[in-house]
Amino acid sequence: MRNPLILVATVAVMAAGMLTGPAVGRDRGDRADLSANQIVAQSDARTARMKADLRLTPDQEKNWSGFESSLREIDQKRAEREVTLRTERTQQNGSGDVIDEMRRNADALSDYAANQKKLADAAQPLFASLDERQKQRFANELMNLGGGRTRN
Repeated sequence: MRNPLILVATVAVMAAGMLTGPAVGRDRGDRADLSANQIVAQSDARTARMKADLRLTPDQEKNWSGFESSLREIDQKRAEREVTLRTERTQQNGSGDVIDEMRRNADALSDYAANQKKLADAAQPLFASLDERQKQRFANELMNLGGGRTRN
């Protein structure tokens, strides 16, 4: 039982898109001009789709809200950080200091670790309430969400 929880927790973190290591300096392409609120709205839509795909029972719905609110909070912070980094890159015009970049990456990794724990804690009750089919869908959906949320 513990191994699937570790897998889901790891995948959930990927879904949250909080790891901003070396990828911090890259443009997001399709999201390059979006505001933080627009990025969060996209994340909310994907989260709603994930919930619908799971077809939760009324008892499972009780465990969804904690997971959803944790994911939304993490997405909000990530979106704000993304917009801030985009603005900083524009202002620096390639004159960024490598030491400052290392510090920003270290800060991002610290945030990532804290958010990973928070999301894993929030996902655990939901995951425990799911049947095997739903657990597989949940993991798949989190991985799909990760694809849209981890490109920095």
